[in-house]
Amino acid sequence: MSGVRARRGLRLGLVGTVVALAGVLTFASSASAHDSIVSTDPAANGTTTGVSAVTISFSGDLIGGEGAEIIQVKGPDGRYYETACPALSGTDMTSPVALGPSGTYEVEWRAVSSDGHPVSGSYVFTYAPDAAATATPAAGSAKPVCGDAAPTAAPDSAAPASIDPGVWAGLGIGLIVIALAAIGAWLIVRRSPKQK
Repeated sequence: MSGVRARRGLRLGLVGTVVALAGVLTFASSASAHDSIVSTDPAANGTTTGVSAVTISFSGDLIGGEGAEIIQVKGPDGRYYETACPALSGTDMTSPVALGPSGTYEVEWRAVSSDGHPVSGSYVFTYAPDAAATATPAAGSAKPVCGDAAPTAAPDSAAPASIDPGVWAGLGIGLIVIALAAIGAWLIVRRSPKQK
């Protein structure tokens, strides 16, 4: 009888371990699911001959708010070329621009993900107007139109946002729970008397 009890305890311990592991994995996948960039216009690391707006498309609908979203377009001369604060439309964040000299432009952005967490990053594109273009380059401004300072950029803005520190804490707690369940199952089997 004690052998049956030991096997039942072991099964319960294993089931508890599997349930705990599934919970940890579910929590980790949902908690790290910040919206990420799907596409940009102009394309990241691409070249454009002319553009009137910068659009960043995300994997989910962004949450708008006063000052929550920022797009800053910094030219090769260190001046800013966005002409208004960005507007949100579903998964798109768009800011009008009037570009200046040819060269590399850096787009720095900040938004609030659909899960309520702020996300930010940056990318670059090259502006190479046609030689026949007659438009006068814009002068830009010394300060960004929106936001007093450039948002903090993520190391790789085209990749999904990095995992929140809370997720790592949750994973650590989950692993501890799994380890305790495994130790409990082992103790139940060890303490049960052997069948004669």
